[in-house]
Amino acid sequence: MFVLGVDSGGIVAAMDDAALAGLPRIVRADDEIGWRGQVLTSLGLAALAYWIILWLVDGPVEPLPAGIVAAAALLLALVLGALTSRRRFAHAILTLRPPGPVVHETTADSFERRVRAATVMFLGVGTLLVLDTLISEIGGTAALIAGAGIGIGIIDRLEARRWERTQRERDSRIFLMIRPRALMAGMGVQDAYEVPRGRLPDDGPSPFDLT
Repeated sequence: MFVLGVDSGGIVAAMDDAALAGLPRIVRADDEIGWRGQVLTSLGLAALAYWIILWLVDGPVEPLPAGIVAAAALLLALVLGALTSRRRFAHAILTLRPPGPVVHETTADSFERRVRAATVMFLGVGTLLVLDTLISEIGGTAALIAGAGIGIGIIDRLEARRWERTQRERDSRIFLMIRPRALMAGMGVQDAYEVPRGRLPDDGPSPFDLT
């Protein structure tokens, strides 16, 4: 990892890994939220596929009640997700400022964190679905996860595109903070950090993979 900080001369400083343990990290807003949207959408589609397979093999599912649950979860996720996304984006735009000395997550660290996050989510949901099959007769949990996951995933992916447009308009890179032990950026409101492209080292390729 590296420490990213823009001083009065626009210099980006780097420090040794040993000095960075336990510090918060910043990640590209569009990249992180877009990835989260993809994972949640995939999670929802996986739950939907699980329900369909159970239905095809005459498992303990009921199409009508499960369909109602899925539709309600999808609608609720879209409405609440849109409101939360709008509030989150508006707050971040109002708080944009250059970062102080902070840790920028490298590509390798980002990959490792995302693999762990996806593994935890899919294993947790998979265990929940298996248990639900043993005690439920309609497959309601799979329907709920399918609707909510797809709905929130769609909202996150739309928000990621909004961040991409904002960065192009402002000619900058915008970052969000991730807590040291967190597996993904929070879904609530949080401050954002901006680095104008012209203040990157020599306007050339950056060691922080910012371009």
